[in-house]
Amino acid sequence: MLQNPLSVVLSLVVGLVLFVLVLFLAWLCTRWLGGYYRARGAQGGSIRVLERTVIGPDRTLMVVRVGERVLLLGVTPQNISLVGELSPDAYPEEGGPEPLLGTTDFSAALQDAVKRWIPGKKQEEHGNKDE
Repeated sequence: MLQNPLSVVLSLVVGLVLFVLVLFLAWLCTRWLGGYYRARGAQGGSIRVLERTVIGPDRTLMVVRVGERVLLLGVTPQNISLVGELSPDAYPEEGGPEPLLGTTDFSAALQDAVKRWIPGKKQEEHGNKDE
């Protein structure tokens, strides 16, 4: 009942080749599916992430264009909050002469949103300038 050693080695090699073939096909399939969904998401979406910055562990600020509006969102794993609305002029539509992400300074946009978000912030600043 002993098998031929050549038969054992041959079955081992065939099994290994089949295993590598399955891994290769899985890799090809994931690359194809990733490209397919990436292309679909970029085509007709009306929501675009214009800029993002990490402000802490699992905490991000995002500038997002939704239709004609530009929003500043605070994002955590549990929540997405509207921090404020930014001027759409600071983030022109794609296809303009300047690159989209380099058109405005993020810190200036954040300060602008905080001024709009915190009531009385503008009055305090103007009051301090008059003194």
